[in-house]
Amino acid sequence: MISVRIVLLVLLSAACGTAIFATPQPNIVLIYADDLDADELNLTMNRVDTWATPHGARKVVGKGYKAGVPKVFTPHIDSLAQDGLLFTRFYVNGTVCTSSRYCLLTGRYATRGLELQKDYPVNTHATLEWRPAILREESNLAKELKNLGYRTGIIGKWHNMPDKVLPKRNKKAHAANATYETTKKFEKAIREYYEAGIDYLSSGFGWDVVDRMEWGNSIVNLDWQCAGALKFIEESKGRPFFLYCALPVPHGQYYFDYNNISSYDQRVTSAGIVEEPIVVLPTAENVLDRTRAKGVSIKNAMATRMDDYVGAVLGKLDALGLSDNTIVIFTSDHGSRGKNSVFEGGAKVPMMVKWPDRIKAGTENDSLIGNVDIAATLIEVAGGTIPKDMSIDGCSFLPQLMSQAEPKDWRASMLIEAGNSRAIVTRDWKYIANRVPLEVAAKMAARPREVFWTGVDHHNYQTEKMYPAYWDADQLYDLNEDLYEQQNLSQHPDYQKQLVKMQKELQLVISTLPHTFGEFGTNRD
Repeated sequence: MISVRIVLLVLLSAACGTAIFATPQPNIVLIYADDLDADELNLTMNRVDTWATPHGARKVVGKGYKAGVPKVFTPHIDSLAQDGLLFTRFYVNGTVCTSSRYCLLTGRYATRGLELQKDYPVNTHATLEWRPAILREESNLAKELKNLGYRTGIIGKWHNMPDKVLPKRNKKAHAANATYETTKKFEKAIREYYEAGIDYLSSGFGWDVVDRMEWGNSIVNLDWQCAGALKFIEESKGRPFFLYCALPVPHGQYYFDYNNISSYDQRVTSAGIVEEPIVVLPTAENVLDRTRAKGVSIKNAMATRMDDYVGAVLGKLDALGLSDNTIVIFTSDHGSRGKNSVFEGGAKVPMMVKWPDRIKAGTENDSLIGNVDIAATLIEVAGGTIPKDMSIDGCSFLPQLMSQAEPKDWRASMLIEAGNSRAIVTRDWKYIANRVPLEVAAKMAARPREVFWTGVDHHNYQTEKMYPAYWDADQLYDLNEDLYEQQNLSQHPDYQKQLVKMQKELQLVISTLPHTFGEFGTNRD
């Protein structure tokens, strides 16, 4: 039965001005790719002046750190923007898997996470790392939509598990795209590991269905995961639903070995072996035939494989007559050119939203929007009231979604967090502050330019090679002139007023958060 709850939405009509329509609660499909750069989608591939991509760095800066040819074939994902809205100033507020997903699902900056505060007490410095977990006692998007009558489901990657929930991970059992024989050998351990995660996430987090999950990064079986997504949609067609598809790809770049679409065994899943291969997407041979016909390197075939997943979801919505009342959102947890940093290449990614007859097709929006805003927006769309703890950092961008003018009180700046780095970004400027606790400062002094701002000597993704001022504690960039953040203006005499202004903005934001950060946030009320 269709929900009787009615949502009043203010929609902008080009012909008639502003009108109010009464509509049933829309279904929501949120597709979250992993490490996806704008140049890994056909539609945004050559927008090198909009997104600071690896391809753009080679073209604009003259150097880049990414192999392969940036040509891909992604017609279904492209259609989401062609038939809907493309956000060109969308940021993730945390730039690794865990923090990004925390921001997405809770609507809060990552350093508000309760789990993080157990190790870093309030009013001390917090190193973000791959944190925080999402805890049962925290409000989140799934809980709120469930309370509004939605059937909620999650398929795919979950990277927000607290310690000691899952058994100790056997590296051999969880090797990337393990063979049938290896998976069969360790199947008992794999299934125990998988079921422990399912049991934990199925209780108290707001999910009605937790299925086809990957607790980290190892198995790329998109047929298996897509089959779960299609099943959820089929079973939910009589009521409003929220489906969160957390894709495990590309997680790096398409040319990485585990993204070779011909290499993985469709009988191997994160839950163990299925004796009959699950086939719901076109075969690898079909994908390769189509990519070759478009002049696309086989190294980028995973882009089309991922696109087929999105196409299958869109096709199921069409087949069930659900497309017109379904919001489909596609974006990524962060980019790769600056992952685990606060640079544009890691933090700024495309976001596409399709909602037929509500969103004007083929439009773009350049409002300063973060992934902390998605939860608040979807709760409002569903007819709910945004909880207080989900509206401290996040704001509903429903007016922008409806092609209305940006609200006059819309934010002028926003926070991005990673490791021991914090950034304030505005329409025109970016200020980056790197501040470390004493123990990290000692490590960096003992091993100069080997220990990064994160406090470790790994997981820096060549960022220190991409950004000339990486090692500077304070950095200021004019994003209109220097999207690729190659010229640090923080010491330039002409920009000292702008530097001070941005530092005050960071001070203001940090003062509202649980932790201090260097000299920022120390003067609390």
